[in-house]
Amino acid sequence: MIGVDRGDVDYALLPVENSIYGAIARSYDLLWDYPALRIVDEIVFAVVQNLIGTPDATLADVAEVRSHPVALEQVRRLFEAHPEWRRTVVDDTAAAVAQVIAAGDKTVAAIASAFAAQHYGAQILRAAVQDDADNFTRFYLLQRHGVARRALGRACVALELPNEPGSLRDALSAFADRQINLRSLVSRPSRARAFSYRFHCEVDRVDADRLRAALAAIGGDTRILGIY
Repeated sequence: MIGVDRGDVDYALLPVENSIYGAIARSYDLLWDYPALRIVDEIVFAVVQNLIGTPDATLADVAEVRSHPVALEQVRRLFEAHPEWRRTVVDDTAAAVAQVIAAGDKTVAAIASAFAAQHYGAQILRAAVQDDADNFTRFYLLQRHGVARRALGRACVALELPNEPGSLRDALSAFADRQINLRSLVSRPSRARAFSYRFHCEVDRVDADRLRAALAAIGGDTRILGIY
């Protein structure tokens, strides 16, 4: 996202929701932290997670498994079957495989894609270890000051509301009164005040004029993160 914000690259893909893990909270914080970026599309990928080790490793050698925290959450049944394995969080799945190969330690494995295993010359010790075969991750496509690539009638907005009874109810009513369907609602801590919260709302069946009218009715600190 930093590269897109600086103009070094044109687009970024930001994972926002996994069908097993749920909403990826940190991604919503990043959407707020980079106000120049806009959601211009969404993409859904099927995710197949694999247990990956060094070329000389066997399943019996594994003592530690590294991966991104969201990937680790997608393979909970694997860890239930192997409670002796230690879990280590790293920045991303491909980096986990790179670390395994760089260390050359057959007791350390990673959770990642088959492509990562092939790219780094690693071995798949067990394929398709995700808890659910229907494992999908939804990504936002981001662009600096971007506009929608196609019209789906969806939008993502962020609301910082007064901390008083009924403020969230009134905000959601502003959507409902204009026939705007609420698709998801994610709350995140606001940095404005301790123990106050920001709400990220994904809506559909919306056009720009109705959405702006709803936000005007809601008031407070509101931001359109993308219409796509």
